[in-house]
Order: sequence, then structure tokens, then C-alpha cells
Amino acid sequence: MKLKLKSKLLFLSVVPILFITFLSFMLLSDIIKNRQNLELTKQYILEAEVISKVIHFMQIERGTTTGMIANKKIDDKDTNLQHVKALCDRAVLDAKSTLDVCDFCHNSQALGTLEDIKNRNNIKLLSLSIPDAKAYYTQQIESLLLFVKKIPSLMNDKEHRNYLQAHSYLASAKEALGQIRATLMEVYSNKQLSEGSLLSLIKFLEIYNLDCENFKTIASKDILAIHARHFRGEAVEKTLDMIHSIIRDRNDINFSLVEPSYWFKQSTISINALRDVERELFESVTELINEKLKLTFYKILLITSFLLTTIITLASIMVLIVRKIISSTNSLEQNYDESISLLEQYRAAVDRSFIVSKTDPKGIITYVNSEFCKISGFSKDELIGKSHNFIRHPQMKDNTFKEMWHTIKELKKPWRGEVINLKKDGSYYWVKAIINPILDKNGEIVEYIAIRSDITEIKNALTTDALTGYDNRTKLSEDIKELKDLSLAILNLDNFRQLNDFYGHQFGNLVIISIANKIYNFISKDKKLKFYRLQGDEFVVVGVEYDKEKFISKTKEILLLIKERFSMKNEEILLSCSCGISFEDNEHILSGANMALKTAKKSSIDLLVYDDSLSLNQQYENNMIVTKKISDALKNDNIITYYQPIINNKDENKEPKKYECLVRMRDGDKILSPYFFLDIAKQTKQYFGITKAVVFQAFEMFKDKEAQFSINLSINDILDEEMSKYILMMLDRYEVGNRVIFEILESEYIENFEELLIFITKIKKYKCKIAIDDFGTGYSNFGYLIKLKPDLLKIDGSLIRNIDKDKNARLIVSTIVEFSHKLGMKIVAEFVENKEIFEIVKTLGIDYSQGYYFSEPKESL
Repeated sequence: MKLKLKSKLLFLSVVPILFITFLSFMLLSDIIKNRQNLELTKQYILEAEVISKVIHFMQIERGTTTGMIANKKIDDKDTNLQHVKALCDRAVLDAKSTLDVCDFCHNSQALGTLEDIKNRNNIKLLSLSIPDAKAYYTQQIESLLLFVKKIPSLMNDKEHRNYLQAHSYLASAKEALGQIRATLMEVYSNKQLSEGSLLSLIKFLEIYNLDCENFKTIASKDILAIHARHFRGEAVEKTLDMIHSIIRDRNDINFSLVEPSYWFKQSTISINALRDVERELFESVTELINEKLKLTFYKILLITSFLLTTIITLASIMVLIVRKIISSTNSLEQNYDESISLLEQYRAAVDRSFIVSKTDPKGIITYVNSEFCKISGFSKDELIGKSHNFIRHPQMKDNTFKEMWHTIKELKKPWRGEVINLKKDGSYYWVKAIINPILDKNGEIVEYIAIRSDITEIKNALTTDALTGYDNRTKLSEDIKELKDLSLAILNLDNFRQLNDFYGHQFGNLVIISIANKIYNFISKDKKLKFYRLQGDEFVVVGVEYDKEKFISKTKEILLLIKERFSMKNEEILLSCSCGISFEDNEHILSGANMALKTAKKSSIDLLVYDDSLSLNQQYENNMIVTKKISDALKNDNIITYYQPIINNKDENKEPKKYECLVRMRDGDKILSPYFFLDIAKQTKQYFGITKAVVFQAFEMFKDKEAQFSINLSINDILDEEMSKYILMMLDRYEVGNRVIFEILESEYIENFEELLIFITKIKKYKCKIAIDDFGTGYSNFGYLIKLKPDLLKIDGSLIRNIDKDKNARLIVSTIVEFSHKLGMKIVAEFVENKEIFEIVKTLGIDYSQGYYFSEPKESL
């Protein structure tokens, strides 16, 4: 009997070790195979890299050779040509050496091409015509490019295949750019654009654009970042601009503007930039593969060590078992007792580390450990004999428990999941649980054992704002679903983005934390009020079963609290806040508060309570009414222009020399500002009619006057082809271009800089000036100013209006003025409402002022 038991012990000990050994061998085999694939991939990458070097130097040699032929400089011993050939020859030798070592069957074509390139000195390339010389190089390059493009299809390594596929598109794009370089060298050298050259140029530009798009589609974010870092700068912009200008101005090209050497230099810099992208791409993927090869080496070493340890362990166990077979029954019993002792220790360790319970087949609790009692707050006597429904949280859905019972009872498999339970004090806790059915020898369920770990902190982190530590939007959504009779206020800091841009995001975060603490400390003693950070500079206060008037009053107190001046890192901060309040049902309460907040912001009021008058239906009805009024105004010439003077700050007499033309609409006896109709007009086709009316009236007003006048244009005006033609036609007809200033609204985001720059170029021919309106809002990018090179910059009124009270606004304006003057731009301050603001504006060095301090907009001068 004892020997039979020991034989079973021997079997049970050896078989798992043999099984583990077998699995280890399989794993080792798989890792070795993976390492072989990585080494093969590395070899493919090396092939692509050395061939790419040859292609690059062949492209340079092609450009140099065709350039010398075009310039009739037939000199085989030219220093520059000899240097380029030497670089190419060295790259060919490196490539042949690499491909010879690889010895793959697919290398034969590439090796043949490399051999032809090596022997190219036997061909007197400088004696050929430009097309023939270019055709020779192109043929060799295309052959090598075909080899590079073929490599990804040979790879089994899907993970890294895309790197080489992306490179193949990049190499093809670089070759297309090289073809364009050679074509334009011929064009600029001959100072003639033939039909064939134009078609070739268009074809290769299309290939270049297509390959660039394919590259961007398939390349990873890291590779795209490399491309963005290298392929930029003045040379790249000039290269692409020269290509587009040749195609665009094909019938009227001024060849004297571009020297062939200048074109070759700029395009070569661009091609070299693509080469830098190639080089870093190869470095990146090679480094990645080397890391993986290093990792596989350690894995192989680890598994090999494990196998050796297993074999030694197996031998030791066999010797041990043989000894135990010979040993006495007392020894067996002693080992049995020790095993039981160890099992008890394991059970105790699990009990100390996890929340454990057992139930009978009907789900009645038969055992709970102390950790279960500790987290739930119930004693063992209160739990044993009851089902787990006793601690079930109402939030748990029936489907979860149906799935659990189906898994453990019918499938007799472990169930894993997350469960929320109730504590004795009514609070809750989250656990990650695994429930195992325990089966007898006949496969029948004897009991269930559940082992859980506390994940309450992790779950709470999902509903907690990382910056402030208060409840976040997720928690707000959950509470809106669960709670009843709610009042909700959304608070949004005014002009916080300007503070963030000026002081930096780290400083802005400290301000957000300070404001959040202020609000929370103010309301925390009232248990019916809850506080959340919604997003960015927005906060939410929720009242549960709260009197509406009392809630509005409490919210007003919070607004006053936020307005209190405070210091942060030796900076004095003064903020204001807008608020929207809603008492709607739970489904619409958040959207209602949002709508009230937006309306409050638009109307420049601190607090607004949502009601049906703010609903979208009312807005749509109002939009339809205003749309009809705009249509009637256009028909009846009731779109009118008002004029506001702009004063030179150095002129003591304050005589206006400039005016801004401002649109108004006559509605019966009332004159409406654009606030009431312009946004609605932008949603219809009536907007361009308004712009045309203002342009016509302004040109008529100033056609016989000496003053300069400015007209506001939106990006939509500029990009609309019909509107653009109308403006140019009016400039031709009235001949007042030297006195016209076109103000581009800075608050609108500009995507198509190329079209905008084309428009500016056209109007500059009429000696018009460009101003950027409302600077300090919207896009607010100094890089934007450098690109557009405006003549004037108009600082947004929201910065000027409070400049006599707001230190932050004064600092921001000072920075804008200093930067703009360095760029040679004049500055106009809008919304100069009183003498105090005017004196500060002059002190800051601003050139011009505009506002009610001088004059309101008038229908006549």
C-alpha cells in the first residue's frame, strides 16, 4: 500500500516536470525561430540601407552630370564630379559586399545593376545629351528602386515590414524629386520650358505627391515625426515653391529670377533632407531590432538555464523518490504531516492576503476569512448561513450574476470579474474576484471558493480628477444617473487661456488647483452640495434636493469668491468667471447649464439660469427671422457702412488719418450691429453679399479722399474665388489700392496658408496693406505673423478694455508690442474707451488708437 502510494508520488512528480520540459523546448524553439526571423529582417534592412545609399549618390551624380552637360562644362576631371563619383563608388562597394555576404537568390538582379554602375566610367557620360545621360542614371536607379520595393514582399516579419514599405515609398518620392531636379536644371540652364519638360515635371510631381501620401499613410508616428523634423525649412519651402511656380506660370516664366546653381543647391538640400529621413529611419528600426535580438538572447539564456535546472531537479527528485521508497512508513507519515503543515501555512498566507469565502452548491456562505469581515464590516456570524445577495450593491446588474452562475455551475469553470458590494455602514467597496467550483471525483460540485482582491482605490481613480483630486466628469455622469431633484451650475474662468499662454501650463495648473480648493472649501460643509472639476478651467457644483433660490445665491457667492485677488508665485492674479445654471430633469440638466453658460459668455454677463427661451428651437426660429431680414436688407440697400476713426498716438491734435469700415444693418428705425446678424449670415449664402456691399460703399466713400481706410475680410471671403475676383476688380476700377488696408480676422483658424498668401501677393501688387484684426484671441501664433508679414497688427479689445486694471493683460500686450515692432509692424489698440487707457497705450509704445474715447462709429465722416 505504501509502495503504491510512493509510485504514484513518483509519477505525479516526474510527469509535470517532463511536461514543463517539453513546453520549455517548444518555447525555446519558437524563440530561436523568432530570432532567426529578426536576423533575416535585419539583413533585409541592411540590404535596403546600402542600396538606398547607392541610389542617393547616383541621384547626386545624375544631377551633377546633367548640370555640367547643360552648362557645356565637359570635364571628366572636375573636382566636384570626381568627389561625387568617389562617394558613389564607395557606396557601390559597400552594397556589393553586403549583398555578397547575404547570398540570397533575389540579390542577383541588384548585384548585376551594381556591377554595371561600377563600370560606368567606361561610358563617356559627359559626351551624351542631357536626356541620354539622365536616362542612363534613371535606368540604374529604377532597377535598384525595384529591388528595394521588392524587399518587403519577401519578409515574414509583419511587425517590421511596414518600416521597409514606408522606406520604399520615401525612396520613390526622393527619386521623383531627383527627376524634377534634373528636369528643372535643364529648364533653367536652357531658359526654356518645352512641352516634354513640362509633362515630365507634372508626371514626376504627381509621383512625388502620391509616394508622399502613401508614405504618410503607412508610416508609424515615430517615422512621421522623423520626417517632420528633417523635411522642413526654407530650402524645402523654396524647392516646392519653385516647382509649383514653374507649372503655375508656365506661359510667363521669368528665368532671370532663378539661377540653375541656386535651383540645384536648394533642391539638393531638400533631397538630402529626405536622405536624412531615410538614414534615421534605418537607424531607428535597426536599433529596435537589435534590442529585440538582445532580448531574445536573454530569453534563450533564461530558458536554457531553466531546462538545465529542471533536468537537475528531475534527477534529484528521482533519487529522492527512490530513497523514500526504501524509507520506512514513519518517514512517509512524517512527510505527510509536514505537507499538511505547509498547506495550512499556504492557506493562512492566502487568508491574510486576500478576501476569501466559501459557499455550498446552493450559494449559501459556509466560510469567510477575517479580511472579508474587515472590508465588509460584518462579523462571521452575520455572514455565514446567508447568500452573497446579503451584501449585493444595487448597482450590480442581474446579467452579471446570470453569467457568473452559468460559468461556475453549468460550465463548471472559474469565473473572473469585478464586483461592487455593500458594507455594513451603507458604503461600498470594489473587488476583483475569481470564483472556482470545487468538484469531487465524479465531477459533481462540492462547494465554491471565491478569492478577491480590493480594487476600490483603482476604481475611484477613474472617477477622480488627476490634477485637483476632486470628482471628475465620469463621477458627475454617474451621480446624475443616480441622484434625484438636482440643481447644477457650470463655472468657467474667463480668458484663462491667455493666462495659460503667458505664464505657462504649469502655472495655469496651480491656478486651477487653487480655484478648485477655494470652491470646495467654501461648499464642503454643506452635505447637499457636491463639487466636480469638469474639464480645463470648468467646474461644476451640484445641489441635491436644494432650494433653487438658495442655490442661485450660493453660486453668486462662489463667483464673488473667485473674483477675489490672490497671489501665486509672487504674481498677483485677478480672475473673473461666467456661470450657467440649470434646474432641468437629469437627462437635460447638464446640456441646459452648458447652453446657459454659452449664452452668458456671449452676452458678457456673470450668471444666467437656463430656461426654454435659450433652447435650440428658439435659436432656430430666431435664425430664420434674421435670415429673412438680411435678405430684405440686401435687396433694399439696407446693409450700410459706418466709419470709426483711427488716431495716430503721436499726433497731439488727434486728427484721424485712417478709418475702419464697419458693417451695420438698418431694420426699420433701428440700426443693428453685426453681433445680431453676421454669424447667421455666415451660415447662409448671404454673407458674401454683405462683404460686397461694404467694399462698394467704402470705395465710394474714400475714392476722392486722402485718408486710409480698412475693410474686414474673413478667411471665407479670401478663399472664395468669386469674392476674391470682385475685390481685385474693385481695386482696378477705383485705383485706391495705396490707401486700402484689408483686416484679416485673427480669431478665425487658418488652415490654407498657401491660398491666403496667394491672395496677399495679388493685392500687394495694388500697394494695399494687410492688418491682422483681434490679435490675442483665436489662433494667436507669432509664427503666423512671421509667415503673413502684415503691415499692421490690431490688438484685441478684450486685452485693451481692462488694461488699466488687469496687470496680466498689460504684460501680454507689452510682449505683443515688443515682438511686433521687431518685425517692423505698426500696432493699433482697439476699444480705447477713456483717457486712462489711452495714456497706458501710448506708454506701451502702441502706434495707433481706436475707440469711443475719440469717436463712435458713424455713417458719415
